[in-house]
Amino acid sequence: MGGDHGLAWDDTAWWALDLLHGIDLPADESGAYLHDDEQLRAWLAELRKRRTV
Repeated sequence: MGGDHGLAWDDTAWWALDLLHGIDLPADESGAYLHDDEQLRAWLAELRKRRTV
């Protein structure tokens, strides 16, 4: 296997992938995550905005 299988990665896709790369990182031993729901909602809104441009 190998290759990109015909996928096209534009700047917006790379931006989103970069954000999602560490989305489930723990913040500390409490079990909380580094990124909270509010931040994720802001990223989603930004992704939607970038996709409509």
